Amino acid sequence: MKRPLVLIVLLAAAAGGAWYWSQSGQPPQPEPPRNEVTAPASAPDTAEAQDKANAAADAAADAAAIAADAAADAAASATSAAVSPASSAADQAEAAAEAAIAAADRAADAAAAASASPTQAEAAAIAAGSAARDAASATRTAGSAAGEAVEIDSALTPQGFDAARLRQLIAAADLPPARRAELVALVDRAEADAGARPALLEQVRAALP
Repeated sequence: MKRPLVLIVLLAAAAGGAWYWSQSGQPPQPEPPRNEVTAPASAPDTAEAQDKANAAADAAADAAAIAADAAADAAASATSAAVSPASSAADQAEAAAEAAIAAADRAADAAAAASASPTQAEAAAIAAGSAARDAASATRTAGSAAGEAVEIDSALTPQGFDAARLRQLIAAADLPPARRAELVALVDRAEADAGARPALLEQVRAALP
């Protein structure tokens, strides 16, 4: 299974971006060309725009780290549940985390592109802010998908047993109608008999694609 390796890369990328911005604070400024007159880099409007770009980059890096954590949680739940709906949710969380990390990279690049020109610094702040919003959106998607994977895994356990959720999963499963009816009957029995519930849920888990 490739997911664990991919998640390690996601977590490392997200953590690395957050560390860089927490350590650097300000991105490196380009060296002005020789024999050319440049605007002062300390102009208030330039500094303010640069601060905005840096803050957006920080926010995007934080969002990417959260998304990567959510994807890792989803992957763990999908492995535990061992059913395709949970695995699909984990895939969605992983894709969203990748999108969040890509957005964080764009925010960092935009902040690093700010120069002594107020116009360029303001453009960088706008670009970084847009990328940070993309990262936040992707993080929400990752969190939602991760929550679904966790919910499915929990519903298949005696502690988190959720008969209504399991009936929904069975109804959506790619199974013959007769087989779906058999699984619904198992869920009904599990709902009525707590003592037999663990064994019955294992049968449901094993039968779901």
